[in-house]
Parts: sequence; structure tokens; C-alpha cells
Amino acid sequence: MLRQAFVLCILVLGIRGDYFNDLSFLEWDQPSIFSGRNAASSSESVERDREPLSPDFQDPSPQGTEDKPVTAAPESGSTEKPSDTPVLNPKKETLVPKHPPINPLLPGGIINVDANSGGFPSFSSPFGPEFDFPPLPGLPGLDRPAGGIGIGGLFGMESGSRWWKGKNVCIEREESTDDEKDEDKQDSEEAKNKTETSTEVSSREPNFFSTSIRLSNCFETENKYECVTRINNHGVVKTFTVRYKCCYGFKRTSDGCTKQVDLKPVLQTLDDLKLDDFRGMIKSTSLDSTFESGNFTIFAPNDDAVHDYSDKLNDINTVDPARRRRAIKNALTSKDLVLSHTVDGFVELADLENEQILQSKDDQKSTIRINIYPTHTYEKMMTANCARVKRGNVLANNGIVHILDRVVLVTSESVEDIIKNNPKLSSFRKALDNTDIPKKFKPTGHYTIFAATDEAFSKLDEIQRQKILNGGGCASNILKHHIVAHTVCSSAIIGNATTHNVEGTILNMERTLEDELIFEGKAKITQTDIIGTNGVVHLIDTLIIPESGQYIGSVLKAHNYSKFQDLVQKAGLTDELNNFDNATVFVPVDAAFDNPDTKKLIEEMGTDQEKLKELVRYHVADNQVESSDMSNNMMIPTNDQGKELRVNLYSTLPLFTNVINRATINCARLIGFDEKTCGSTVHEVSQVLVPPSSNIIQIIETDKKYSTLRDLLKGTEVEKILQENNRSITFLAPSDEAFAALEEKHRTMLKENKEKANEILKNHVLSEVLCCSGVGPHTWGFNSFVPTLGDQKVEIGRLGNQIRVNRAAITSCDTMAVNGVLHTINRVLAPRKRPVTAMGGGILFFDL
Repeated sequence: MLRQAFVLCILVLGIRGDYFNDLSFLEWDQPSIFSGRNAASSSESVERDREPLSPDFQDPSPQGTEDKPVTAAPESGSTEKPSDTPVLNPKKETLVPKHPPINPLLPGGIINVDANSGGFPSFSSPFGPEFDFPPLPGLPGLDRPAGGIGIGGLFGMESGSRWWKGKNVCIEREESTDDEKDEDKQDSEEAKNKTETSTEVSSREPNFFSTSIRLSNCFETENKYECVTRINNHGVVKTFTVRYKCCYGFKRTSDGCTKQVDLKPVLQTLDDLKLDDFRGMIKSTSLDSTFESGNFTIFAPNDDAVHDYSDKLNDINTVDPARRRRAIKNALTSKDLVLSHTVDGFVELADLENEQILQSKDDQKSTIRINIYPTHTYEKMMTANCARVKRGNVLANNGIVHILDRVVLVTSESVEDIIKNNPKLSSFRKALDNTDIPKKFKPTGHYTIFAATDEAFSKLDEIQRQKILNGGGCASNILKHHIVAHTVCSSAIIGNATTHNVEGTILNMERTLEDELIFEGKAKITQTDIIGTNGVVHLIDTLIIPESGQYIGSVLKAHNYSKFQDLVQKAGLTDELNNFDNATVFVPVDAAFDNPDTKKLIEEMGTDQEKLKELVRYHVADNQVESSDMSNNMMIPTNDQGKELRVNLYSTLPLFTNVINRATINCARLIGFDEKTCGSTVHEVSQVLVPPSSNIIQIIETDKKYSTLRDLLKGTEVEKILQENNRSITFLAPSDEAFAALEEKHRTMLKENKEKANEILKNHVLSEVLCCSGVGPHTWGFNSFVPTLGDQKVEIGRLGNQIRVNRAAITSCDTMAVNGVLHTINRVLAPRKRPVTAMGGGILFFDL
């Protein structure tokens, strides 16, 4: 309780005082209790990390963003002291890139960006925005917002300097409004931008008398400090962004942005960088005047990259005519080649987002796709049309230069067109066209396709190959395994790397010591980085058949479900299982067949194929039922003449009783789930499933150890309840030994007084189905009480390997009945008396 109170106090302080400036809190604007604040306190509020914004914030200037401070030199004879703000030529044009949604990372993976592209499902990762926060000291790769949540962060004492409050820091402000109620205000949804130096920040006090909800978040990256505030004011949602950055021409230092860069014209910068081949192309195409009269960002290939590109063009002369014609068709003039590496304005790498598209200057209006990848050194790798950025952000006075290790290849074809027009992919194209996958591609998407060549298809068994080509044999599942809903460039594969496909399945890639790229441990990537307008295509020499594309017989063999597979073969149902089109199969693990009762059952069946078929089909249900479709007490009809399986869901976590973490099928624990095969979904269970044939009262009547219980039940209300087949209950059945342990007077009383016997027995009937697997550990302070049909609750919990119910122990678990489950206990559950107040004020409970 003390700990909870402390945490609550800290949360309250964090919300009211903005001490948690790096977290998002829901805040209510309200009148300030400090009505007598002076001017000093007002100016102090401006110095907070989070920029104060109110719902009536208006952009004071309609001009475009300008992040260079510009001051004129003092006139001759003037006594005015020169300003500390440096004098720079203003940028002639500023490109403010749009920011697409921030993309999450897959743990241990190469990249995992937004997969919600063109109808494919999205698989979000729990690790939040990528590259938003700098690493914590000593913990590379872990991101930390500015301000921290340590002791200093809690009480407003920053552990580091606020460089964004120093010199030569420019501020960009953006405001956007999203008001769906007023269609006339659509124009206001566009961001209004203004940039000013840090010395020009005016004090803005929040409007405490406005009824609104405010959500704020501040974070720091390598080159900026940014605060985003969203305010919902009577249904009108406004987003305010305040971004602190070094002004153009300055680099960040500990006390601001005091390091000034020596800026030269962009063409001279290319000369200084020794990019002779690319610079030579500019001269030969008479583009010097173009680059001298405007502001440009150039993604310039280094000399080695230009040489490699020239060698490949020369090799075209020695290849087949069809490839030569395609190369000539897609070839660029030297002028267009230069302009295809050029975009308007000033584009710094830190301002770019993953999957961002830049428009180049060539006549074909080609695009440059930016991708950002994590690396093993916890740094960012950036690519432009899959060409790796070797060096970035070389500033010029009229542009920026980024150096690439490859010539940027442009295309006007989509990934679908690439597959359609590539003669090596005729089989892949045919199989793709016979599925519904092409409908899911969007022109604005970003896809990676690992396309199997015709040679790869020739390796398949002819029957399987024909099925896949014609859209059968789970062709859709197989092809989806090769499609990723984000861009994966080959240069991002360093050592071992992983990503996920559109089905959410993890894909493995590897770069060997021989610099070969391997896909899924089997396929060699024979051609990389065929760039399309909506993604990239890689060619592989082997078609990967995932489990979702294999028949269930192959999956059983691969996962060593040998004993269930033997049972299927003895029943003669191998073909029936392999031909499933839409089914669910509950597969027992091999250890389940070692259960003595299961051994006895199968031995009794012997070679009776009909009985074996019934047993196998009881593990099979029509329609694919995934774990997310299951609910407590759900009954699933099986292929064994409609006999049902009972699903139960439990929470066994003492502190989180509302979190479902365990499931059972006929009280057999679900230990593996949602494995996909061709035509079916497979769940792994801990026991062989046997259909119950009796209700609870019938089980008691046929078992010798319940003779005393049988006599007591006769003529009682509980007897009627236990024979009702439409019930879902649990009966805790005391054995004869349990009744023998009672005192003689108590046994006599129960036998002679049916009303008293009925009262006692009702406390043995739980109002829900409780399997032994659903019982959580007995934890001090977190006891589980389960209601009975009587006026009492029983305390139940697991102590080691033993399950206790009050003072009794369950000696035999999970005897399934058509109306629930029966457990044998070694002690009669005596009703608890009402609590009695003890001396000192405590409460005592007494059992009979």
C-alpha cells in the first residue's frame, strides 16, 4: 500500500508539474491556483522543455519555413554592436519533407516497417518509434527521451545541458487541425510553419479556462529536440509541433550550435569530395549553370560506383538480344542520369523517414525511395533506391551532398510489372496470377518480393509444381511467404538478419563469408535490388514451401508428432487429413500416448479401424478455429459424428486475474497453437482427446470408490443437477476414504438427514468448469475463491504438484463428463462457519 501511494504521488507530481517531460500524460486545462504569478515566473515557464501551447495558437507568419538566422551587417558609421547571430546567405529554397508514420522495429530483425500496405495485414512491434531517441550511456540501442525519468528528471534537474536553448538554434513550429465536423475547415488541416531563432521565442501561457484534453510528448534525436502536443477541444483536434534544430550551416555542440561550417557552392563541394566521374558528367551535359542557379540535394555516386555502372553497361553488349533491348529501353541519358540523383531543396538525412519518396529532377520524374535500417553496431544505415549512403550531410551554400556506393537505378515499372516482364519469372507470374494476391498490391505501397525463378520451379515435384502454377496446393500461402510489405534492400543484410512477411511469419536472411545472400537457409538470392516504383524484387533459385503450404502429414513428420501420425496411418486417414481445405486439428504430443489410460484405450481398439477413425476424427473440426476465436465453455463440433470438444480459458496469474494465459481442450492443456498447414490450423494438446459418454452422476454410479457418495446423493437436489446434460459444472467428489475419515456422528447425520447432506454436497459443486490445468499457484495474499452452488466459496490453489481445495487435496484430476468435469478429493469439504471476532480485533474462521 505504501508503494502504491508513493507511485500515485509521483504520477500526480509528473502530471501537474511537467516533471515527466519525456512521457505522455493526459492533462486537463484548468484555472491556475497561482493567480499572482509575476513576470519572472512567466518567462521561466518558457524555459521548460515542453513548449507551452494553447488551443488558440496561431502561426504568426504565413511565410514558408526558414531555419537560417539572417542579419544584415551594420551600416557604415553605425555605433550599433554587431549581433551574435551569424551572417549567412539565405537558402533560396527549402524543402520540408512530409513525415509518414513512424515505423516500428522487429526485435532482432533487419527492419519491420508499417506493413499495412495494399490490403496486407499489419504486424506492429512493441518497441515503438525507431531512431527517435539517442542511446542511453552504456546501453547501446536503448532509446531514451530527453529529460529522463531518473531522480533529476523527477524533480526538474536535468542531467545534461539543454543544447537547444543555446546559440544558433532555429525553431520550427507546425500547427494542424483535424475537425471532421466542419468540412469547410479542410484547408486548416495543412501545417502552418514558422521558424525563428531561440532569442525570438515569445511567452505563451496555456489557456487554463478552455475545456480541453491535452496529450504531449517531447523527445530528442541526434539533430533535433521536438515536442508534439495534441489538443482535443470540443471535438476539434489540433496538433502543435515545436522543433529545435541547429540553423543551417551550424553543427551541434554542448552549449548550442556554435560550430560553423565553411560553406562552398555545391559544384565546388563535389570537386572537394573527389567525385570526379559524377562531376565530369555534370560538365559534359552542360548542367553547371543549373546547379549554380538553384538549391539542390545531390545523392552522388562515388567514382567506384560510376565505374561499376559503366562496366555493367558494357557487359550488355555480350548478352542475349532480349536483355539488350530491355537495357536500352530503360537506359538513361547522361543528363537524366545526373538529374535522377538530384532533388530540389535542402534535404538532410536526419529529416528523412523510412519509406519516404523523393521526387528527382530527370525528365522521367523518377523517384528516390529512402530506407533506414538498424545495424549490429546500433547505428542507422540509410539507402536511396537500395544504394547505400556512405557519407551524408556534406553542406554547401546552395545544397547538400550525400555520397552513395552505387548509381541510383530508376524505373517506371511497379513490382508487378517487373515480374510480368522478366523472362526468368514466367512460372512465378503464372502462379501469382492464379491467386488473389495481385489485388492486394497498391501503387503507393512498398513491397519486397523474393521471386523464385523458373529454374526454382523446375526443382519441384511435377505434381506439386502443376498444382502451384494453377493456384492450387496452397499456392497463395506459399507465395505470400515470399512477400514482405516493406522494402528490404540487399545492403541491409549484414550477417544474419530477420524480417517478417505479410502473414507475420519471421523470415531469415544471411550474408555468408563468400558474400552470398541466402534466403530462409535454402534459397540463394541470385539477383538483388531490382527497383520498382512500389518496392524491390530479388530473384531466388529455390521456392520455399512454408508449413502453411505443406500438407498436414509433412508437418506432423517435421515436428515429430510420430505417435499421432502412426494413429492416423493405422486408421487409414492420411489422405483425408492431407486433403483438408478448411479444418482444425488438435494434435496430441507423443508423451500423451504414454498415459496408462490412453495406452489401455488404444490396446482395446487394436486393429479395429472404425474405432481408430472415430478417435482420430474426434481431434478434427471443420473450419479453421484459431486461438483468438476461442471463448470459455465454447463447444466445437468434431468430425466424429458431431461430438463436441469443450474449450475453457483461465487466468493463473495471481496479480492479473483478468489476463487469460491458459486454455484447455477437454481439460487437456493447449501447449502449442495456430500452426498453419495447407488447408488446416494445428493446435498442440497435452493429452489424447477422448469423447465423454457419461454425465457426472453416471461416472459416480460406475466407480467403486464412490459407494458412500452414491448413497448420500440419492434423493437429493444435487443428484438431479449432476445428471443434467446441459450443465457446465465441476464436481469435487470425496472418495470412500474421505468419508471414512469423518467422525461417526457426522457420517450418521449425513446419511439420516438428506437436507443436511444436500447442503454439504452443494458446496462440492462448482458453478464453472475448472480443469486442473486452470488452477494457478497458491500465493500468499492472493488466494483464489471459486463459488459453489451452495452458500459458500472454496479456496483453491496449487502448492507444488498438489492442488488444494480448502484443506482437501485433489487426488485424481479431470474425469471428463458430458456436463463438466469431476475431480476426486481426499476430504469432505465442511462448510465454514461465520467469521468470529477474536480478541484484538482479528477475524477467525472455523471449520467443522
